[in-house]
Amino acid sequence: MEEKTGWTEQLLHEFQTVSFKRYDYMNPYAWVAFAIGVLFLFRSIIIAPETADVPTVGKRSKYEPWFWVRLRFFHEAWPIVTEGYRNFNKSSFRFVRNDADIIVISNKYIDEIRSLPTTTISPIKAHVDNLCGKYSTTDILLESDLHTRMLQTKLTPNIGTFIPAMKEELQAALAEEMPDCRGCWTPVKIHPICLKLVARISARIFVGFPLCRNEDWLETSIHYTENVFRTVTTLRLFPQFIQPFVSLLTPWAWRVPQNLHFAQKLIVPLVIERKQAQSSGDPSYTKPNDLLQWMIDAADEDEGQPRKLAHRQLLLTLAAIHTSTMAATHVLFDLCERPEYIKPLREEIETAIREDGGWQKSTLSKMQKLDSFLKESQRVAPPSLLAVNRVALQPLTLSDGLYLPRGTRFSMPCADVLHDPEVTPNPQLFDGFRYYRARQRPNESTRHQFATTDGNNLHFGHGKYSCPGRFFASNEIKMILAHVLLKYEIKSPAGQGRPKNLTAHEYIFPDPDGLIVCQERKDVPESLFA
Repeated sequence: MEEKTGWTEQLLHEFQTVSFKRYDYMNPYAWVAFAIGVLFLFRSIIIAPETADVPTVGKRSKYEPWFWVRLRFFHEAWPIVTEGYRNFNKSSFRFVRNDADIIVISNKYIDEIRSLPTTTISPIKAHVDNLCGKYSTTDILLESDLHTRMLQTKLTPNIGTFIPAMKEELQAALAEEMPDCRGCWTPVKIHPICLKLVARISARIFVGFPLCRNEDWLETSIHYTENVFRTVTTLRLFPQFIQPFVSLLTPWAWRVPQNLHFAQKLIVPLVIERKQAQSSGDPSYTKPNDLLQWMIDAADEDEGQPRKLAHRQLLLTLAAIHTSTMAATHVLFDLCERPEYIKPLREEIETAIREDGGWQKSTLSKMQKLDSFLKESQRVAPPSLLAVNRVALQPLTLSDGLYLPRGTRFSMPCADVLHDPEVTPNPQLFDGFRYYRARQRPNESTRHQFATTDGNNLHFGHGKYSCPGRFFASNEIKMILAHVLLKYEIKSPAGQGRPKNLTAHEYIFPDPDGLIVCQERKDVPESLFA
């Protein structure tokens, strides 16, 4: 799929605006810029270090300097990773970024990797490193897995019981966020609307009512997500030893701790209030049934500090808002590009709701075609080119002799695996019901789902450390899409195709300014929303 760099090019421009004023030798900002330039040049002329005995991809010619190869990964990640996969898909290769060299290993190692203990390799440290931990405030993840335990043991096993609350919040948010489309086709920037819908549904389950509708909390969680990813994509343009200086000149990096502080002002009093209510012995008090309360109940003394609980809540919104908003937006763009899918999807949605007499625990699981379309959309426009990110905490030798020294960062090429003809027949073709048909085969009815993982489907990881919130995300996205399809007719603006995606490093984003055109449908039975 064709991409555009758009705002990513603007990021590069930000760093071209710091310059010397002629003869202004006392300007401290000029000296900081000069120092950064010298350090960057020094780092750039060093040939990419060999962290493992694997080939390095990405050079256009032997004369291309390494600093340019590293910079090009910012906007050419997919062709670089694809080059490596096509040439070394059964073995391993390296690509280079300015902040790190990454080894990409074959997915044939997946069972071996998933069985290794966290004393040997660390998925959490790899995740924090990828997000420039101390600058994005994600380094708290290294202290504890409290939120992960709660997602795995509390949310996922009981996910069906939250369907009514999710539906109620979605319907309230949709009524407030969508423009009036009655009687006329109305251009709509759908990404910001999906962002608010996801933020509100997630908040309803994470922090409960009424905070889920508090505009200060919603805006803080959204801005935190935006500032973290802008900080990460910016800092990754520079070697790690320069990042402390660059962060001082990056407005987004300043705003991240400000967002965290404001979130703590909202959450900390709520935590204290709940703890006091629990300890009061009041028999009429009923504990809220949300993720914040589960963390309060399960936390040890250190984990249970109100400021840390608030911090983890913000990190949960980072994970939930980012990927789910992108997935929902991509699907709506894809549906407008391929309107022939809308009618069969709408019919399936209506049938599932009528069979269950409303939105029930089983309703979303009956929407197999919608699930298939969502999975195919993710295959074609994944959130990331890489998955199963790990850091070797000690020297590691894999079964075929591949040696990874201590400190090696490595991952798997999840996007290219699913574009491999040996894995996906006709991978260049967008086939929205590809996975629906696969589920009709004998003994495969529970496979090939958006939220399921295996050795080829790695966008959510695989094994013990696969994304713990993926089942919630799947339900949330499908509920949003179902409501949009039931309530609105949608299409692309006249003469326009699907908005082009944006790329930054290994990440793929839908165009946040992309338009679709909506018109509210007439005579839709109210029973479909009950």
